[in-house]
Amino acid sequence: MIQSKLILLLKTFKKTEWRRFKEFLASPYFNKRTDLIAFFIYITTTLPDLSDKKLTKTVVFKKLYPNQIYDDKQMRYLMNYTLKAAEQFLGQQKLESLSLKDNYILEELVDRKLEKHAKGYFEKIAKNQDNTQEKSISHYYAQYKLADTANKHFNNQVLRKDDPNLQLSSDNLDLFYLINKFKYSCEMLNRQRVFSTNYNLHFTNHIFDFLKKDKSINEPLIIIYSQIYDIQLKENAVKEFEKLKEFIQSYNKVISAIEKQHIYFYAINYCSQQIRNNVNRNYYATECLNLYLDGIEQEFLFVNQFLSPWTFKNVIRLGLNLKRYDWTEQFIQNYYKKLAPTFQEDAMHYNLADLYYRKKNYKIAQSHLQLVEYSDVFYNLDAKEMLLKIYYENDEIESLFSLIAAFSIYLRRNKKISTNVRDTYLNFATLLHQIVRTTKNKIPLVIHKINQTKLVANRNWLLQICQEL
Repeated sequence: MIQSKLILLLKTFKKTEWRRFKEFLASPYFNKRTDLIAFFIYITTTLPDLSDKKLTKTVVFKKLYPNQIYDDKQMRYLMNYTLKAAEQFLGQQKLESLSLKDNYILEELVDRKLEKHAKGYFEKIAKNQDNTQEKSISHYYAQYKLADTANKHFNNQVLRKDDPNLQLSSDNLDLFYLINKFKYSCEMLNRQRVFSTNYNLHFTNHIFDFLKKDKSINEPLIIIYSQIYDIQLKENAVKEFEKLKEFIQSYNKVISAIEKQHIYFYAINYCSQQIRNNVNRNYYATECLNLYLDGIEQEFLFVNQFLSPWTFKNVIRLGLNLKRYDWTEQFIQNYYKKLAPTFQEDAMHYNLADLYYRKKNYKIAQSHLQLVEYSDVFYNLDAKEMLLKIYYENDEIESLFSLIAAFSIYLRRNKKISTNVRDTYLNFATLLHQIVRTTKNKIPLVIHKINQTKLVANRNWLLQICQEL
């Protein structure tokens, strides 16, 4: 039962959502089955860990129906009804959080030809939109919906005069479409680069050319996303990238946090791609680091109020690659507490190990690796990889071969690791084993194999030690 769709969904609930879902189930409008309430209350008694022993079907059934013989069909129905209620609750909660909820109410009032009611709602929504400084895609859609409903209201009145809302509907629909079109196109170009997939961009190029000629559309999100689109079309767009940075800074205060997150990640991904392609490495590494730090300082790169361990790790990798060791150590100490509690200790020790490894202080690096508890599979993989490199650098060949064997078995047996990730680390271990075992005259063959292997971790380090040999 612990792996059921219901429990997996409930595990994502925040503290306030447990309380609100209980209230949701208690409402006869949403739920008329009292056994669902009793079932949910019992589940809450197993918090915070949602114990496997307490959540077996037979145990739960006995608690809910003490005088009945276990009926698996009845239990499955109960779980399914509760799951459907939980899904409906999430939808209702999302609807309540959207500013568009008022637009839908207004549209219904207009459809019912309730002019006095509609007038009050028009004023309320218009006032809220005027007070909204931040630009987001939903903002433009809300403006379109308001103008469209206003036009419908005007038509209901059968007045023989012009209505400006028709133009407003069309203009806001254009803005909503153009922002989405560029955003989707940016994502297509981004995925093409990562997954070697070909997307049909249809007429995005025509729209881009039109916007370059027609300067009348000066909405911040269109300007920024079209600029991101432009830099992604070019291999080394330093001037265009500098222009993008100017736009981001100019419109920083009027862009919503969620849009900033998307925009910064597109810019970061572009920088990362240039670094991987060895194009202006120091320039793009510095720019990428600055983008991360800007997003961290403003906290729009945070997830559920916590700094992502991967963002944390990427910042540290950039700092280390730029050889800003003192700064990187200070960053680790200042920010590891911003991560979710479950990641804090592992993130701190793993990244300090990486720092000391780069400084060639292998003894301290190993002492930090020993403190990593491997609560996350990727920390485990990266820590093993780093330890292999330390054994090699220290010429501890027996320990190296032993770890390669154990690491290879772990990679092959762990079903939670994806095939690509498994192959990436497995190939690294295999190639390192070949480097150590091979003779000097066969090193060129190993170099060729490293270059030809599609998935391999730390390719540059393997090539470097081959060159040294």
